[in-house]
Amino acid sequence: MSSWPVLGLALGYLAALFAIAWWGDRYAAKQPEVQERRAPLLYAMSLAVYCTSWTFYGAIGRAAASGWDFLSIYVGPILVFSLGWPILAKMVRVAKAENTVSISDFISARYGKSRVLAALITVMAVTVVLPYFALQLKAITISLEALAGDPFANRVMDIPGETTFIITCAMALFAILFGVRNIHANEHHRGLMMAISTESMVKLGAAILVGGGIVFAVAGGPSGIFERAAGDPRLAHLLTPHFGAGWWSITLLAALAILCLPRQFHVTVVENTHVGDIRTASWLFPLYLVAINIFVLPVALAGLMMFPDGSVNADTLLVTIPQRLGHDWMAVLAFLGGLSAATSMIIVGAVALSTMVCNDLIVPILMAIPSAMRRWQHDPKPMLLTVRRVAVVALLGMAYLYYLMIGTTFPLATIGTVSFAGVAQFAPALLMGLFFRRVTKAGAITGLVAGFVAWVYTVLIPSFAVAGLVPGHLMDQGLFGLGWLTPTGLGGIHDLDTLAHGALTSLALNLFMMVLVSGITGQSDLEKQQARRFVSMRHDAQDGVAPVRGVTLGDLYELALRYVGRSRAEPVFRELVGLGIDEGKDLFEEGLKRRIDEEAVQATEWLLAGAIGSASARVVVASLLSDRRLSRSDARSIIDEASRAILDSHVLMRSTLENVGKGICAVDKDFRLRLWNRRFLEMLEVPEGLIKVGTPMGELVAYLQSQGEFGEEGEMETLFARRLDPKRRDQPDSFHRTRPDGVVLEILSNPLPDGGFVAVYTDVTDRHRAAEALRAANEGLERGIAERTIDLAIAKSEADRANQAKTRLLAAVSHDLLQPLHAARLFISAALDRGPDALVTQADAALRSVEQLLGDLLDITKLDTGVVKPNRTAVAIDDVLHPLTDELAVVAQRHGLQLRFVPCRATVDTDAVLLRRIVQNLLANALRYTPRGRILVGCRRLAGAVRVEVWDTGPGIPEDKREEIFKEFRQLGNGQSDRDKGLGLGLSIVERFAAILGHRVSLRSVEGKGSCFAVEVPLSARAADPARPAVGASVTGLEGTLVLCVENEPAIAEATIALLSGWSCEVVWGATGADALAALGERVPDVVLTDYHLDHGMSGLDALSLIRARFGSDLPAAVITADRTEAVKDSVTQAGCRVLYKPVRPGALRALLSHMLAEKRRGRAA
Repeated sequence: MSSWPVLGLALGYLAALFAIAWWGDRYAAKQPEVQERRAPLLYAMSLAVYCTSWTFYGAIGRAAASGWDFLSIYVGPILVFSLGWPILAKMVRVAKAENTVSISDFISARYGKSRVLAALITVMAVTVVLPYFALQLKAITISLEALAGDPFANRVMDIPGETTFIITCAMALFAILFGVRNIHANEHHRGLMMAISTESMVKLGAAILVGGGIVFAVAGGPSGIFERAAGDPRLAHLLTPHFGAGWWSITLLAALAILCLPRQFHVTVVENTHVGDIRTASWLFPLYLVAINIFVLPVALAGLMMFPDGSVNADTLLVTIPQRLGHDWMAVLAFLGGLSAATSMIIVGAVALSTMVCNDLIVPILMAIPSAMRRWQHDPKPMLLTVRRVAVVALLGMAYLYYLMIGTTFPLATIGTVSFAGVAQFAPALLMGLFFRRVTKAGAITGLVAGFVAWVYTVLIPSFAVAGLVPGHLMDQGLFGLGWLTPTGLGGIHDLDTLAHGALTSLALNLFMMVLVSGITGQSDLEKQQARRFVSMRHDAQDGVAPVRGVTLGDLYELALRYVGRSRAEPVFRELVGLGIDEGKDLFEEGLKRRIDEEAVQATEWLLAGAIGSASARVVVASLLSDRRLSRSDARSIIDEASRAILDSHVLMRSTLENVGKGICAVDKDFRLRLWNRRFLEMLEVPEGLIKVGTPMGELVAYLQSQGEFGEEGEMETLFARRLDPKRRDQPDSFHRTRPDGVVLEILSNPLPDGGFVAVYTDVTDRHRAAEALRAANEGLERGIAERTIDLAIAKSEADRANQAKTRLLAAVSHDLLQPLHAARLFISAALDRGPDALVTQADAALRSVEQLLGDLLDITKLDTGVVKPNRTAVAIDDVLHPLTDELAVVAQRHGLQLRFVPCRATVDTDAVLLRRIVQNLLANALRYTPRGRILVGCRRLAGAVRVEVWDTGPGIPEDKREEIFKEFRQLGNGQSDRDKGLGLGLSIVERFAAILGHRVSLRSVEGKGSCFAVEVPLSARAADPARPAVGASVTGLEGTLVLCVENEPAIAEATIALLSGWSCEVVWGATGADALAALGERVPDVVLTDYHLDHGMSGLDALSLIRARFGSDLPAAVITADRTEAVKDSVTQAGCRVLYKPVRPGALRALLSHMLAEKRRGRAA
């Protein structure tokens, strides 16, 4: 099928879901009574978010591999809802009483509203759920590619997993639009739940319709499938259930996951509106699980029958089988079902996790930053929304990276079981906390950490080992080379499969550490209070609550308004002051002036917990009550926490002081020592028992002076004396002092607010020695630099002379090479004019190659010597590109290529000649390396510039070679054997010409598809200069033309005569100007051709002056030379002559002669 219609259908489906969610929110607000009647059904259907792409695709893949084993992930949830629904009901009641918004909030509230525990659970949840997110992305990707191929296969710039990247972006957008629209994380998202319920119905209908269609199309029904499978030795074993340890371990994990998955907790607990809805879900949700899996094994068997060679990924059988049967509509329906399964999980999971990350990780950090806290207190809503939305994008981005890392290594079911084993680690803390009071916060944290580490080692690492991301020796030999520490055989247990071993080991270690540590640690008063609330569901009685001085209900009301808004805060506070919702505003404001009590504090914490979590809510309220006196139990808890904090701070400060590498002492306003560290005593060699707190600074100075500490510097250089100086007393001070043993001390002192000061002693001896050594080295370096400067000046002068000599040598060598080459070129052209000859044609082709090589060498020489000067004008880009492509189109056609040019009317600021050379070299490069296909030349407008692009369908250029090809004499391998090979100078010349013009050259290439070279040329604000007529625009016949040739090389003269004679011209030759006039006699030449360098130091211009003195200055003349210097070009131009460079192409020479004769005739006619 075509990919884009499928993508459009998917996006349209997602848009329809958003419309349902939007309509559901409005409908719930307008007709709440109807919404209430439908709530049980919507609640039960929303629980089907448990059925992700793992269910829709992965279950079939698992059934194809192990038969009935796939049922294990559904048996656990069925048992929990059908038999364990009272546990769910208790969780919902407790969560509503505590106003918790996530599983991390719920568990941390049970253990004293611990922020550390909440943060730990959040980090664990992100870690273990990321593979689950990656599973959904992988499922959508493989189903889309199975249905319609890769929709982004044809691209120039690769993005890793581009299809998955687009899917990830779409999922992030819809998760934000669906679930992160306000800051009230505990608010019931009725519209979102309606969209999730709709998706549940879609995936159920798709599973039944497509699965049933496959089974009846292949074998006439399930009975036919099972009969055929029973008779097939390859499939018969799949019909026999195997209830081994692996099956029971996955059943246990699934039962725990239905309680602990963040998204499942969200829909089961947070989104629950009535506890009674759980009774409906206890039979309807298990029935849903049975229905959606009814055709899983038959479809798997049908796939194995249709694809016995295993050529099709079993996870995609629900899509690929209908395609094989020719029922594309069924394949599309299966794709929509899988899309529903994946998107519902991603949306709800991202909402739940973003709430946890925001409340338990980011909010505590922001509350510790003063500037952020000020913005937070002013209006926390924008910051909370931004954090949650960024968290959604970050979570899905990490899931995308995880997908790229695992690639296609794992089947869908394997990824899911890794996540199940991870979230199961929350179960001991969750369930034990609901039913046992003695479990402590320390025990819960220890158990979670132990279980998480064991999960990483025994489940996650083996899964990475399958992908080759973990060293093999760790799996074979174990940690530290101990066989009983291998990840798959921890404790010497080798009889279980990897998942069963990892799951049971991690859960057992989690539970054991929780019970052990809980048995040896105690609980704070707040922990005991929360344990009673969770286990017995009873709140503490008010035990001696006293009013809080200085804080009123109005203060708490203002705090609540900033977080939850008036619509949520006012009803609660009206109830606190004993007023109904419709009673007067004045009475309400009067009631808010009352002082607060414990009930008001708990109610405010309850309100804030719905937005930022219970742990953060408690801290926010506590920050307001800086002078509170609440219940005795709460006061004891706060005092205990404060005492521990003060003690911890003191121990930390002393530990820091004793371990810092500097001496520190603090002195009060009476110059008495109050604080010092051991390093201070060591630096000054003071015995430990000499000083104590309150020792006068003068006594310490006197002792040090008696020990000769100050030498002959005098007392005024002591710290004591300097701080007594009125000018320094209230200012920071710094000085250096050298002790008698040569140690140099840097002493920094700063005044304290109470009038004393703190001093910091630093040993800077090494720094002083290094400074002295540096000073000496610097002096030596300066001398060396002066000497080297002289040497470099001499070397530069020699290099400049060598470079000039090289340039002269190249020019001379080029001239000497071009002379015979020019003659040979003319001889061969004359021979070709007489008739075609294979050998002559081959010789002509060889000479063309030599011309190109020498031309490139000369260009490089001119560029390196700075001879080339650009002449920038306003140029119509078509005037450069159109003639060039017309010329090369014939060459392209000869090589079986199509050269196409797209016209452009832009006017650019450039040098037309140099730009032509750039594009000509790029086209020559494309012709050389494109074996088949076409070449495209066109322009793309940019901001203030035009980018001239040359596209080809050649082999492409490896990424690691794209800089190398612009260097001299570098080639990636020659083109076809019948093409000019070159020296590898073309792109180097392009880069140099572009640098002179200030144009940027770029390259894009895809191996096996082709390349695009481009040069950016700035647009011109002026109109284009009138184009000069091309040489040869007016072509005139040459029959009977009298040509006077001045050439000192007889061979070249003979070749010129042979060529021109073939064009029916009459040629008169002379080695000098005088010889030419003598040979001419009384006749008048039509045109003069002269070499530039003649014998005896004469030039062609000297000869021309002599000839024109006889026949007039308007006699047409051209200078033919191998000297390409600017000086020669300028002098020839000033003499009113044309110039041609050797070796001359016959076509160019003929065109020049025709043009000069046409100009001469027009001049006579005028």
